[in-house]
Amino acid sequence: MDSFVGRSQDITVIGERRRKIILFIIICTACIVVAAGIFFLLARSFMNRSYTSYEVKEETSVTGDSFAKYASYDNKVLRYNRDGISALDASGNTIWNGSYNMVSPSADICGKYVVAADIGGKSLFIYNEEGQGREVVTDYPIVQACVSASGIVAVLLEEATSNVINIYNPYDVSNKLLVEIPTNVDDGYPVCIDISPEGTNLVAAYVCVTNGKIQSKVAFYDFTDVGKNTNCLVGAKNYDETIIADVRFLGSDNICIFTDNGFSVWKNARQPRESYSNTYEEKIKSAFCNGKYVGMVFENSSRTKPCQMKVYDLAGKNVLDIGFNNDYTSVNMYGDDEILFNSASECTIFRINGVKKLSCKVNGKVLQFFPVDGINKYYLVMDTKIQEIRLKNEK
Repeated sequence: MDSFVGRSQDITVIGERRRKIILFIIICTACIVVAAGIFFLLARSFMNRSYTSYEVKEETSVTGDSFAKYASYDNKVLRYNRDGISALDASGNTIWNGSYNMVSPSADICGKYVVAADIGGKSLFIYNEEGQGREVVTDYPIVQACVSASGIVAVLLEEATSNVINIYNPYDVSNKLLVEIPTNVDDGYPVCIDISPEGTNLVAAYVCVTNGKIQSKVAFYDFTDVGKNTNCLVGAKNYDETIIADVRFLGSDNICIFTDNGFSVWKNARQPRESYSNTYEEKIKSAFCNGKYVGMVFENSSRTKPCQMKVYDLAGKNVLDIGFNNDYTSVNMYGDDEILFNSASECTIFRINGVKKLSCKVNGKVLQFFPVDGINKYYLVMDTKIQEIRLKNEK
């Protein structure tokens, strides 16, 4: 039988081991907390870093063409003009191209699909990531065309007495025309449309004059079984004495309606309901959006900061309210947190937290400015060249 003295010694040894284990755990925990804190501070410092210049990583020359237009497309540059369309990489290599003959080409992009339509004409072409083009010839002049991520295309056409909206599947040889949405004078004229990424829903804005006053209406359509008993119409709202400037799908199920004095966000495209709306007394200079945010730029009476930018999340929370004095010709929001401005000679980037990430002059006439995959990498599209750049600070 063990003596009480032996048991006491065992208990002492066990207690000492326990204290060492607890001390080890405390030290390890403290090290992890400190390391996490340092990592957080470094990450925050990196994310909030500001840049004043850039270095050119790749450059390619492009032929001068006053009719050529450019857009961001699947981590590439989309270039189109009256004679055709092409997707270019950073080195200027042509990934795919297509030929056509258009008087007034306009392009819309969703995912890996592009539609190029001849505004005022009767032809449009749809391309996928392999450049496989499909032509659709319409019966009436085209006002607007937009494409879904599945290649389904919505086209607004100008008829003699009223406009009409057609939905096409260009890859169905036997039945390209899927849906035809006629309109009448009482409804007004549809002036802009957008199709959901899945190609199953459409939003359209109408304008009419009633008793000498302008009235707008937004209508929502569903092409699945949900809308089959209502001629595809699943919701609508009148905007009295208001002009709807644009309509946009923000992802699959949220829709933004831009008006001349504000905007509203709608949810659930199959059973649409207005989530919230904002109106303003200030003059709206620009509007932009992505899948998470809606932004407005206002003309500010302040002499020091002539522009005011406000950004909202899809729940209606104002996440950014900042004044700035940059002159610009274009503003777009890319990714989750970057708002890009450019003029002909200057580029500016604001983060969603209000930090100005970039402010720099450009040696050349800037046409487009947008991000490319990689840390701090962007495309600068100018009138005679395309550059892939990486941000840096001047030494």
